[in-house]
Amino acid sequence: MYELLLSPAKIGPWELTSHVVMSPLTRSRAEEDWSPSRYAAEYYGQRGGAGIVICEATQVSPDATGYPRTPGIWTDAHVRRWREIVDAIHAGGARAVLQLWHCGRIGHPDNMPKGLAPMGPSAVQPKLPIYTDVAGTEVTNPMPREMNEDDIQGVIESYRSACRRAKEAGFDGVELHGANGYIVEQFVASNTNLRTDKWGGSLANRVRFMAEVLKAMTSVYEPSTVGVRLSPFGRFNEINDENPQAMFEAMLGVAEASGVGYVHVIRPVVSGNVDREASASDTEVIRIARKLFSRTVIAAAAFTPDTAEAELASGRADLIAFGRPFIGNPDFVNRLRKDVALSSCDASTFYTPGPKGYIDYSAAT
Repeated sequence: MYELLLSPAKIGPWELTSHVVMSPLTRSRAEEDWSPSRYAAEYYGQRGGAGIVICEATQVSPDATGYPRTPGIWTDAHVRRWREIVDAIHAGGARAVLQLWHCGRIGHPDNMPKGLAPMGPSAVQPKLPIYTDVAGTEVTNPMPREMNEDDIQGVIESYRSACRRAKEAGFDGVELHGANGYIVEQFVASNTNLRTDKWGGSLANRVRFMAEVLKAMTSVYEPSTVGVRLSPFGRFNEINDENPQAMFEAMLGVAEASGVGYVHVIRPVVSGNVDREASASDTEVIRIARKLFSRTVIAAAAFTPDTAEAELASGRADLIAFGRPFIGNPDFVNRLRKDVALSSCDASTFYTPGPKGYIDYSAAT
């Protein structure tokens, strides 16, 4: 059963135990110093049966923060905790990849180190509210400061520095979070980038930031061990480009030219943490990625084991990423091998602190 999905895979330089990837999942359990949760090594170690474990979106610098209780990788303390996590993942046989994140205009000073505030390519205020632990409720997203040239270069260098620290922690690879309306998409999308300098205006200019970030990342990691996550046709965090297909194709073009090893494509059936009605574009985005990107394609969003097997059989995707199934089933791959029913997960604990709903899901006996 699931002959393709569960078979070993050779992807770039990596020998994998299966074609199953654990998607990066924000769980909002980081410590007050932005270190990963004290429970994170156990959590990720429980899920080390995947072929690749992509760890949750992780801020590259203090100014990259935006949400409460999300981890960073800019201090030695962060690296020490991440090293424990990587060791736990490797003990299960999986490759460990860290997704690198900058929230850009999406954030609130309450959720950031003291004295910092959100910034973005342009001063375009998000209309959606944002939760802070300080307020204990959702509050208004503030107007972001428009980034100047020093800001832009500083963020690019933050990605390079974060890659150095990720390598120090032992990660096999790194993934650029280019999805869901954070800083990379903010530069690319026409409604969030109103600049008229070399970083804005034409689509070719708007993808320049993504290209420069990938150049920084691949100066530290071999390009074959770097990936990019994309969310074509997504509207999360108010991304609304004037030509979303051209935007997706341009981002794929940057990924192809950069030499990165994989693109990780979220089908638009999911937008951020919100389920959407399925449409023909769900399959089409994977076809477009296969056509325009010559290396590994990871397909993600709302796959079941059956549909994942079919997707691999179609030749459109090389690997399949699963998110929520890994929350309630730490032994997800083993359950598939033994044909054991999958357990559900408690959505009310997705983003709450502490061990409940995090490390207390049981493996099948």
